[in-house]
Amino acid sequence: MSLDKKSAMRFISALTEECQRQKRYLRVPGYPRPYYISYLLRDVHSTHIWGRLGNINQVSDQDGRSVYCDVRVGSYRFDQVMEGGLDDNDADTEAYEHVEMPIGNDTDALKYHLWKLTDSRYREAVRHYLRKKSQHITYVDPNSDTPSFRRAKAENDLRLRPRSPVDIEAWKRYVISSSKLAKRYPAVKNSWVEVRIRDVTRIFVNSEGAQLIDQQRVCELSCDLWLLTKGGEGVATRVIHVTPSVEDLPSLQAFEKEVRERIELLHHLGDAPTLKSYAGPVLLAPGPAGILFHEVLGHRLEGSRLLSTREGQTFARDLGKKILPEYISVIDDPTAECCAGVPTVGHYLYDDEGSSGERVVLIDHGKLINFLGGRSPVGRKRHTANGHARNEYHERPISRMANLIVDAEGGISHDALKQRFIEEIRRQELPYGIMILDAEGGETATESYDFQAFMGQVAVAVQVWADGRENLVRNVNFVGTPLSALRNILAVGDTPVCENAFCGAESGVIPVSTTCPAVLLSNLELQASDQRKYTQYVLPMPFEEAALGRGKRKAKRNK
Repeated sequence: MSLDKKSAMRFISALTEECQRQKRYLRVPGYPRPYYISYLLRDVHSTHIWGRLGNINQVSDQDGRSVYCDVRVGSYRFDQVMEGGLDDNDADTEAYEHVEMPIGNDTDALKYHLWKLTDSRYREAVRHYLRKKSQHITYVDPNSDTPSFRRAKAENDLRLRPRSPVDIEAWKRYVISSSKLAKRYPAVKNSWVEVRIRDVTRIFVNSEGAQLIDQQRVCELSCDLWLLTKGGEGVATRVIHVTPSVEDLPSLQAFEKEVRERIELLHHLGDAPTLKSYAGPVLLAPGPAGILFHEVLGHRLEGSRLLSTREGQTFARDLGKKILPEYISVIDDPTAECCAGVPTVGHYLYDDEGSSGERVVLIDHGKLINFLGGRSPVGRKRHTANGHARNEYHERPISRMANLIVDAEGGISHDALKQRFIEEIRRQELPYGIMILDAEGGETATESYDFQAFMGQVAVAVQVWADGRENLVRNVNFVGTPLSALRNILAVGDTPVCENAFCGAESGVIPVSTTCPAVLLSNLELQASDQRKYTQYVLPMPFEEAALGRGKRKAKRNK
């Protein structure tokens, strides 16, 4: 059932009443009582359509509701949360069984489920509190001078906009038409087109008096393509758009043009040589450069990680120090609805702890000055909260990126940057350099027991020779360590590009945006990606054989 304005107001009242009741009466003699309780209800409407070869394979249009319940016991000074909350994402708990809420609008049913969920969360909180206290007998707490949680202004914002319906029939026609294109290319052995539209209404209340309603729509349109070369190597590529509204997705004509161009590129990639390893100058287009900053810098500036003894804390002691060239600043701004002319999916008004999302300057002209933060103070300076605590479902909200913006002064044109790139290849007396035009994602390790490294999954790379010749290469990923990568930045472009995507971490998968110009590095390492060979299919695809038969009959008639 849809959540209209009237139902939302009734839910606000029900959530507030149960929150106050639990805060007042939830206690067990001899054990710590709750000092803070919050409910974050998510009302989700999801539309999913996918198909291949001109047919629809699946259509789903579903409603769902869940509640993230935070019960903190002890005091603002000391509560049960350990390791910055990074470990509070266990699905094997009693509370996890009660996260799902009924999709009907009866408030008694809602309160019943809240009662079950809150009771479970309280029991878990007490156990964690006692465990945390007992650990102090053996281990020194490096955060003992820092409060566990900070008081905050109780935000109140109950605006609810009507949600425009999704035209499922129109999108089915869209998928049928665009997915049919792959039938014309026999070398493409697998393909599909997918549309996902997710509407989320968040209702937040807490024991401090906050009452909030916030809404977000995220649309995802993609076409996946897989080609099998004559040598038995699989080559994959993807066309993808992630936007905050249906209107921002490309028209059918524009999308089909993209798919045709990507299929042509896929054929060229199939014929391209592979590259086993490389270290030298690399020119990153804006998209891959954004992934570099996201993985190398963004995750390491998430303040929650500074509260965990298991994290590497790469930049924990670098406040006030230069970690980038002075012409580069880095900002994260969830209030930005649009960056570089592109509507962002990382935009929000309030984070998942009920704090206003704020623009925060992380690096000012190369100097590190701040971290992304939620309501848990970070470091001795106890940086103020800036509204960056987020989660997906049942996980504890931790500080996460929203709209990461790499702001560079004195950027140069693409032609000038490419010329500088070739000059660097010659200066290092190398036969070639690598230009990375597209990447599909990345990952990084931030824990202290692991390698402090990152990887970017390259989709399109070009081998640029010292004499200016160019050719595609495939099956490579860029890798490296954070400090080395940042120190190797030589120059940046003058045209930033915003890309929307999804980011997964301890608190779940969330929508994010990254705006970045092209970046030239004096040295970056590339390694071969995992590549296995396949045997050819025994028979051709059925429609491929039929098309071949029609061609032969037509040729015979012409004789």
